[in-house]
Amino acid sequence: MITLSLAGSLGGALAFLQRIEVLVPLLVGAAVAAYLALRVKKRGEVSGGQEDEVKVVEEVEEEPEEPEAEPEEKRETDLVEVERKVLEALRTKGALKPSPIAASKEGGHYPDIVGAPLAEVEKTLKGLVEKGIALEGEEEFSVVTCPVCGSSAQVALISCKNCGSLRVREIKYYKHTCGYIGPESSFRTKEGKLVCPQCGGTDGIELYHKRYYCLDCKTESDEVNIVFKCGSCGTIYDESNMAVKTFKRIELSREALSEYEKINKAIAAQILKLKAEGYTVERNATLAGESGVLHNFEAVAKKGEEVIAITSAFGEPLMQTLFKLSVAKNDVKLSKIILVSGKPVGPAERSFASSLGIELVEAE
Repeated sequence: MITLSLAGSLGGALAFLQRIEVLVPLLVGAAVAAYLALRVKKRGEVSGGQEDEVKVVEEVEEEPEEPEAEPEEKRETDLVEVERKVLEALRTKGALKPSPIAASKEGGHYPDIVGAPLAEVEKTLKGLVEKGIALEGEEEFSVVTCPVCGSSAQVALISCKNCGSLRVREIKYYKHTCGYIGPESSFRTKEGKLVCPQCGGTDGIELYHKRYYCLDCKTESDEVNIVFKCGSCGTIYDESNMAVKTFKRIELSREALSEYEKINKAIAAQILKLKAEGYTVERNATLAGESGVLHNFEAVAKKGEEVIAITSAFGEPLMQTLFKLSVAKNDVKLSKIILVSGKPVGPAERSFASSLGIELVEAE
C-alpha cells in the first residue's frame, strides 16, 4: 500500500516536472548557479594575475586612436583651393601659357599657378573650359608620353635599325684640311688629342659625320632608331606607339567668370545654412542612381535619411537644367535639389521647379 502510494507520488512528480513552465525556470536557475560557482573558483586566479591584466588594459588604452577618415574632405578642400588659385591667375593674367619641364612625369606646367599639383590644375582647367569660363587657345607644345602609364619621364635610347639591339656604339669620323678622312680612333692619340695620322697636323680637324656600329649583328649604318624607356613604369616604346600630350594656352572669359563667382557665393551660402541646420555636407559629390548613371553635384548634404543636392544652372538654359535634374532626383531618390541660377528666374520657371521638388535660388 505504501509502495503503491510512493510510486503514484513519483509518477505525479515526473509528470509535473515535464511541464515546460517548470523546466525552464529550473534550467535557468541551474545555469546561474554554475556561473556563480565558476566565478568563485576563478576569483583566486584573477587576483593573482590582476596586475598584469590591468597593465595590458592600460597599454591598450594608451595606444593612439586612429585618425578620423578625413582625406576625402581634405582632398575636396584642396580642389577648391586649386580652383581659387587657377581663377586668380586667370583673372590676373587673362591667359595661362604652359611651359615644358624636363624629366618630369607631367611634361609641363602652368608657371603662373604656384603650389598646386599639375594633375589637379589640369582637372580644374578642364572643368572651367567645359563650363565656358575658360577657352582653349592654340597649342604651345607637345611632349612624348608613355603609352602605358602616360608619364613623360623617360630616357631616350638608340637601337640598331637592323636587329633592334640597344648595344649600339657611336663612331665619329673626322676630316683634316689635308684631305684625310678617318674614324676618331685614327686621330686620337694616347694623350687624348686629335692629330691627323696622315700629315701630323693638329689644326683644321673637324667632325665629318657619324656612323653607328651594332655590337650584336656587327653592322654599321648612318642611322639608328630612337626608343624610349619610361622612367615611371619601365615600358620601352618608340615613335610608332608613343603617346603625345599637348599643352594649350588657356584664356579667360571674364563675363562667364563674373556669373560663375556669383553662383559660387550663393552655393557657399546654402552650404553654411545647411551645416547650421545639422547637415553633413560633401563638396563636388557624385551619386549613383538606381539606373547606374552617375550624377554630379556641387555639393550633397545629408542628415539621417534625408539627402539634399546642391547644383547650379550655369552654361545652359534653366529649363533644360530643370528637366535633367528632375530625372536625377528620381534616379537618386533625393529629398530635394537646390538649384542656384546666376540669371533672373521667372514665375513660370520657379513654379515648374517647385512642382519637381527643386528649390530655385537666384544668385545676387
